[in-house]
Amino acid sequence: MKKAIIVSILTIFLFGLATYELIAVEKIISNLEVMTVELQTIITDNKENVVQTETDVKKVRDYWSKHEENLCLMFNHKDLSTITDTLSRLSSSVTNNDYDNAIIEVNLLKEYSEKNRHIMGFNMQNLL
Repeated sequence: MKKAIIVSILTIFLFGLATYELIAVEKIISNLEVMTVELQTIITDNKENVVQTETDVKKVRDYWSKHEENLCLMFNHKDLSTITDTLSRLSSSVTNNDYDNAIIEVNLLKEYSEKNRHIMGFNMQNLL
């Protein structure tokens, strides 16, 4: 009887943790996607002078850096590094006023955030 209670408590705890993980990841990735779409629009609007978008890129980069630490506790850093690397290249492109590479990187950022939503979503492997 005691074992059954312990197993039940552990199971409930794990499901609660998995639910929290799902909600937290969904919120972080959704916010990143919204920021990326906004950034894409801002970069497109400032095609001639992409350097003006530097502060907007920094906001996205700071947001990701802040939340990446929390996600590293739950997921493989390799999955997260694609977004970090893309943000670094985007920042460099914006600093160099390189519209073509900046728009490529922001599109990659959008794609990687969508891909990582799938990787980081709820699954039995994350639960176990």
